Amino acid sequence: VVKRAVYCAIERGEKEMRMALALLKELQKTQVMDHVQLTKGMGRAVAGLSDLCLDVPNAAERLRMLADWLAFENLVSPSFEQAVQRKAAQGRGAPLTPEAVSMHGTHVAEEYLVCESGRDAAQSIEDLRAGELCADLVCRVLAVSLEKPQRERDMLCSLVSSLVQRGAVECSQAEAGVDMLVKQIDDLLIDVPKAVEYVGGIVAHLLEDHVLPEGFLSSLPLVAGEERGGKIAEVVGGQLKLPLAITAFKAQVKVILEDFFANPEYKETAEQLEALKESRFGHEVVKRVLVMSLEKKDAEREMASVLLSGLTRVYGSEQFFEGFIRTLRGIDDLALDTPNVCHVLANFVARAIADDVLPPVFISLVPKRIVESGRGKEVSALVHGLLDQHGSSARIMNVWGVGSRRSVSELKESVSALVEEYYVEGELEEAVRCVRELGVPHFGHEVVKRAVYCAIERGEKEMRMALALLKELQKTQVMDHVQLTKGMGRAVAGLSDLCLDVPNAAERLRMLADWLAFENLVSPSFEQAVQRKAAQGRGAPLTPEAVSMHGTHVAEEYLVCESGRDAAQSIEDLRAGELCADLVCRVLAVSLEKPQRERDMLCSLVSSLVQRGAVECSQAEAGVDMLVKQIDDLLIDVPKAVEYVGGIVAHLLEDHVLPEGFLSSLPLVAGEERGGKIAEVVGGQLKLPLAITAFKAQVKVILEDFFANPEYKETAEQLEALKESRFGHEVVKRVLVMSLEKKDAEREMAS
Repeated sequence: VVKRAVYCAIERGEKEMRMALALLKELQKTQVMDHVQLTKGMGRAVAGLSDLCLDVPNAAERLRMLADWLAFENLVSPSFEQAVQRKAAQGRGAPLTPEAVSMHGTHVAEEYLVCESGRDAAQSIEDLRAGELCADLVCRVLAVSLEKPQRERDMLCSLVSSLVQRGAVECSQAEAGVDMLVKQIDDLLIDVPKAVEYVGGIVAHLLEDHVLPEGFLSSLPLVAGEERGGKIAEVVGGQLKLPLAITAFKAQVKVILEDFFANPEYKETAEQLEALKESRFGHEVVKRVLVMSLEKKDAEREMASVLLSGLTRVYGSEQFFEGFIRTLRGIDDLALDTPNVCHVLANFVARAIADDVLPPVFISLVPKRIVESGRGKEVSALVHGLLDQHGSSARIMNVWGVGSRRSVSELKESVSALVEEYYVEGELEEAVRCVRELGVPHFGHEVVKRAVYCAIERGEKEMRMALALLKELQKTQVMDHVQLTKGMGRAVAGLSDLCLDVPNAAERLRMLADWLAFENLVSPSFEQAVQRKAAQGRGAPLTPEAVSMHGTHVAEEYLVCESGRDAAQSIEDLRAGELCADLVCRVLAVSLEKPQRERDMLCSLVSSLVQRGAVECSQAEAGVDMLVKQIDDLLIDVPKAVEYVGGIVAHLLEDHVLPEGFLSSLPLVAGEERGGKIAEVVGGQLKLPLAITAFKAQVKVILEDFFANPEYKETAEQLEALKESRFGHEVVKRVLVMSLEKKDAEREMAS
């Protein structure tokens, strides 16, 4: 918008230039456009000045005038006016002077402090083609930093490091630029009384980033004189002993990432890194993740890729770009410890592109001298090879192997081997260590199933060993409750096949389920589930009682795993037909003995089962009907049964699982008194917001605000703050439905 408004105004005349000024002022005033976009737009306008001059001979003078007006209104930096003059001189073929390059340094520094784009800064310097005069530019950028607060001083030091990493400035030019700055120390002290301290900080920062050679410190007395140089050297020495901001940050990041690889909590790790409040050093996080992953196995590398994808909420794209480039620049050193570093980094780059962490054209944006020779060239070729393969997206998403970046069959073999070894050797601690070292916490259910089946095939001694192993895995937090519940569910589901090899498998599995329930490791409903499965295997007809017992099991398992898919599959496998009504009744009856949150969860489960087609609407209605008929019996154990059943009916009416006419049938089903009271509760709850109703209302407000002001991170945080992850499907549905009435631009935002 800025570039087009400026160019159109310049092509037309002074009247339109003043209109452009008024427009840009109003866009800023009304916060329709932020300072970053205005600065970027003016930067693009200056960059394209040469082409504009072909059509408008006095374009340079007009753009200079408009830049002057904008600077007067404090909308852009005064350096833009000088940038226009330099660009115009360059277009006339005038030779670059140290003064012109130095002025460009001021412009680069001011623009970077607004936009924080190392890529734009590097491109701007490469377009200048200043050669050895880049030293003057570096000197000016750092001189500008002396007049800024500490945070911006650190940012401009990081910019110089970034320019070196990107190849826009040579190390020797950066060193020469710092040398020029140190030589000016007496003049700098006139305007900046703390210049010695600040210059010392700059030198320390650039030494820390390996932009300056270690010997630079000893040259300071020769460059700045014995007294000044000695003082700067003292400051540098003191700062390098004390942790610099970047040094302290690196140390904190290292601790956080070591903890992450030991205990992969993605959300917690992202929150810890965000809490450091150093987004300008995000490239160091990216680089550290990549470097640490080189020494890990494929499972940990997959974790690293997932973490990088999640960190896009914490750091901007610029930081990821910078982090990958810095890692590629050090590839020769990394190869000393990791011979296959080219393949590993190529996989990381390709995966980051597939995850939208890096742009698809990333390799073309890397400085040519990095990717046109040696190992950098090999990485480039490997990345292109991965991206150009047929079906590359699926391949790249599995670049570390399927599932946990090893094939599922390999994982199963590993699990079988460690379980067999445990039953032979009897080493409990060794078995726990092996499960931990597998590094696949999400595959714990396979460990449970394999341990249970092997024990059942062997005998009671091994069954007690299985109990001890599962207890220890829970106690040491190597395996969570969800995986144990899932594993037992899979063991029960496959009981029919196991009985072909072990005739008394059902009795043994029932016994083991009983022991686990006694230790509070699984729900008591597993014992009943085994009995039902065994009866089903013998061809015994399903009874309402058996289906009802399965409902208890489904409810208890769902409260642990929160997997509507698993619950639906379990019910479909049961093939209960019309008896699904008994199952629904039982699930809801279980909810009456639970706290409000779990009651809502089980109501949502019934809605989910209907949506997934595992239960018919008519069966769900019949199940609620059965529950209401039992109200007198329910009141014996649950004094608030009327209130709770009313809440269930209200919830299912709200979710359109029950027909609207159901409310009027309550007095007929439960009797005039009880039915009337339940109907009153339902009526009251439908007037007051239910949990789901209140949630929907809050989501609607948040999403309306989002479509008016698309702040992605803020919107995600607001939704997360509602603490209703069990209703996430309502957010998804609301986003989709609201998008139907929008234009394609808003639909892109929704995606």
